Amino acid sequence: MSKILCIDFGTKRIGLSIPIRSIAFGLETVDYNHLIATIDKYIKNKYIDTLVIGHPLKYENLKSEKSLFPIEKDIIKFINFLKTKYPKLIIKRIDERFSSKIANYFLINSFFNKKKRQQKKILDQISAILLLQDFLSNSSFTI
Repeated sequence: MSKILCIDFGTKRIGLSIPIRSIAFGLETVDYNHLIATIDKYIKNKYIDTLVIGHPLKYENLKSEKSLFPIEKDIIKFINFLKTKYPKLIIKRIDERFSSKIANYFLINSFFNKKKRQQKKILDQISAILLLQDFLSNSSFTI
């Protein structure tokens, strides 16, 4: 049984989500500088064994240099660090095209008031939820 943590990676804030049964829920939004400590906490407490990380591709759907966003270099560096520190950790990638736009659309059409909708940390969590739900719907992982 996999214990999954999904990451919507950003250079300032990172949205995290977890599955409960087969539904994704927002966990928290962490500051970029606290991401490693947060992941350490979840791994050490045996809450996760699998990370799902968004793969920022441009619309063209090509995996060439010109179809990648600059943040992908930071994500690769982060993944390589994790693979060294936690060799048993399973790391999966998922296409995250349009996840922020869909999350923003959800916020605009949600029950949140205008002040709450403008909080970027809510947007990051919703993006992580969308990524994880997509992963769960299209994967053979058992939860």
